[in-house]
Amino acid sequence: MKQFPIVRVEGSHYEVGFAVGKTMRQSIINLLTREKASLGKKFVHYVDMLPPFIDATRRYFPQYMDEVRGIADGAGVDFQTLFFTNCREVIDYAGSPRTADHCTIVAIPYGNQYVIGHNEDWDAESLEILYIFDASIDGVHIFGLNYGDSVMGDSVSVTSHGLIQAVNDLQHQDAQLGVPKKFIARAFLDCKTLEDAEEIMKTVPRAAGFNHVLVQGQRLWNIESSAKEYVIEKVELQKYVHTNHYVTELKRIGKENLESEKRYAKAKERLSDVKSIKDMKELLSDQTDPRICREGTIGSLIFDMPNKVAHIAYGQPTPDAYTEYSLTHVLG
Repeated sequence: MKQFPIVRVEGSHYEVGFAVGKTMRQSIINLLTREKASLGKKFVHYVDMLPPFIDATRRYFPQYMDEVRGIADGAGVDFQTLFFTNCREVIDYAGSPRTADHCTIVAIPYGNQYVIGHNEDWDAESLEILYIFDASIDGVHIFGLNYGDSVMGDSVSVTSHGLIQAVNDLQHQDAQLGVPKKFIARAFLDCKTLEDAEEIMKTVPRAAGFNHVLVQGQRLWNIESSAKEYVIEKVELQKYVHTNHYVTELKRIGKENLESEKRYAKAKERLSDVKSIKDMKELLSDQTDPRICREGTIGSLIFDMPNKVAHIAYGQPTPDAYTEYSLTHVLG
């Protein structure tokens, strides 16, 4: 059974980034080659737009800039070119937004905690750049799925603070110069509490917004955001679903996404019958229309917090394709 590569490393932000870049070097080079070929002459234009975003990120999160520099050096690529892949906002600002039909998040109470499932959706070529990170930086241990070119937090992760983050793409109408959304997600992984994450939302100017489903203990917070607004939906030990459209009052700034709405409705309906890890694997593997496991699904992860285990499937999942990974070294 094929499995994702694993980067196990402990060190500074730069050292961890360097280890990721070195391990994922060829995949990163392949990605950048595809980006340049796809964008053609626009690529240079987009890179020229980066300095204000670099300045904003360096001001608020210099330590994560060290991670990007480490990845770039480890992979042997240019820093600014790699920063581009961590700042998709420049493409959105130029009027060429990419589709937001990515990822499905489901959560069920299990014992006195949560089980969180996440299907990672992007394009099929990105499968080669997805990996498992198992990293300790400044006393925080982080485990999850991520893209080799990106700072950690771009998919689904759990930290030694018992905080889970699963990310969904959203499309919205507002924009501003600020910190790219990937770095907001990265900052959440260093939060000790959900309240720390809210403080970041209050104080750091965002260039755009993700949907962040955060879970810690019995609490689940759904943070829907844009560049200028955010809403936090708070639940405790309740089943929950999120896909790629706004479900809070921020619907008014979201762009229509019928595929996401159909996927959301199906997952929410089926979730009523999900009572076990086995049931969740079957839900995340569902390929009947509207599909939960989609053509662009390139990985699937389930965090079983009560038992301190991660179940991870490479590529499109089937119920018997998940490999178990112990989280005892992360959660204690």
